[in-house]
Amino acid sequence: MKTTNKQKSLLKCINVATNALFDAADGLTTLARYLHYYKVAHLEFKPRFDDIFIVTYPRSGTTWLQMILYQLATDGNMEIDHIAQKVPWFERLIDYRIWDSKDFEQMNSPRLFKSHLPANEVPKGGCKYIYVARNGSDVALSYFEFYRSHLGFKGDFNQFFKLFISGRVQFGSWFDHVASWEKMSKKLPSQVLFLTFEDLKNDFNNQLNKIINFTGFKILESQRADVIERCSFRFMKQHEDKFDHITAQIWEKGYQRSSFIREGKAGLGKLKLTPEQHSIVQKMLKQFHIENL
Repeated sequence: MKTTNKQKSLLKCINVATNALFDAADGLTTLARYLHYYKVAHLEFKPRFDDIFIVTYPRSGTTWLQMILYQLATDGNMEIDHIAQKVPWFERLIDYRIWDSKDFEQMNSPRLFKSHLPANEVPKGGCKYIYVARNGSDVALSYFEFYRSHLGFKGDFNQFFKLFISGRVQFGSWFDHVASWEKMSKKLPSQVLFLTFEDLKNDFNNQLNKIINFTGFKILESQRADVIERCSFRFMKQHEDKFDHITAQIWEKGYQRSSFIREGKAGLGKLKLTPEQHSIVQKMLKQFHIENL
């Protein structure tokens, strides 16, 4: 069927209007999320002196540091659904309105948080921060693979690289992010421990000592071998479901394991509905002329 000029004109108007509405909605959503984050993180959240924020630009060793801190702060057992239970992602819990200030207050000290915030946006107030920087080229390549595997990116690396260099990716410019934390580490050396991913890879024992001295956690020498083993790539790969970005969201949103396929029986709805609820269903069936179903 041939499209008429009138239909083409109508389609063009609808496209323009739709795009404008989507842009406006995106802008309002961004503003609302920012205001909500500012309210909770900077006005309601009460920092504690023993809070520790693990901060990185994405794909720079965040999960590794979560595991290291979890091992140092607890007995380190893996009887957890996800590492986010012990080291939650601070800003995402707020951005997606999963937690409020009361939830943060209920956490036992020392509270451990993961974050990708630049230095000017992270909560202040005597907390300690461990920042890990990774070679920017390696970050770009790893982030590209993450964009493809988790965010549905369909372009090639050259296309992604242009976005990365210009800061038009999630969490903005890698250059600005690293520079903001490098500056803060010089300004507040007693509160900010600045590490590199490469040093952690090449000299883990000494970097672990730095982390232990900075945080004040005490571990027995007999425990050290277990910590090193559990923080190895091999061990974490064996427990990958406890670190994955997607399974983190599942835990954060309260989904429970083994709850998707339930009982597979017929008639339970009728048994569990109240008489009033059952009556509403019957009325709706008649309204749509499907009461025989």
